[in-house]
Amino acid sequence: MIPSFEHIEFSEMTKKQAQEHFEWFVREIPARIKILMGAIEASGVKNMEQFDTTPESLSPLWAWLKDRIKTVPKSQEEMNELKSTLPSWVLDDVSDWKLDSATLTLAVDVSLYFAEVFLKKYPHLHWGFKNKPKSDVDVNKPIVLGFKGGALHPPTVVVNLCRSHVKGKPNKDLLSLYEVWSKYL
Repeated sequence: MIPSFEHIEFSEMTKKQAQEHFEWFVREIPARIKILMGAIEASGVKNMEQFDTTPESLSPLWAWLKDRIKTVPKSQEEMNELKSTLPSWVLDDVSDWKLDSATLTLAVDVSLYFAEVFLKKYPHLHWGFKNKPKSDVDVNKPIVLGFKGGALHPPTVVVNLCRSHVKGKPNKDLLSLYEVWSKYL
């Protein structure tokens, strides 16, 4: 999922750049989900029919993904930067590891599937982006709009779910995440 244009920080994008990125992102979704389904099938999963973009399909998808979550140590440079930019009271919660690039790629692809489950079930939801306020954590990012009180940035929630899994919080999964977000419809 590499754009054909230079990627800059979302917060620094102009409205035109955000629109260009958004259009590219949305065009890529079907291909990314197809690649994800191919990876699942190639891993030996036999019952591919279970991945039908229903809420129930999130359980086998999470079972598949969680077995593939890998981490790597943060570099000393990364740790030093965190120590210099974060308040000291936060540092106790900062981990010395990060998800590896393959896990991040899988998490983004799974997040697109996760979003499609919502979009299929709730037709009032749709992809979009907000370019204001610039201080919004999701400014210029492709998000699912139509939730009460906010928007869903699928990559953030799925990456955070993967981090929670690594931290030993097994009671969280894609289906429970779906159920939480469903309360905001």
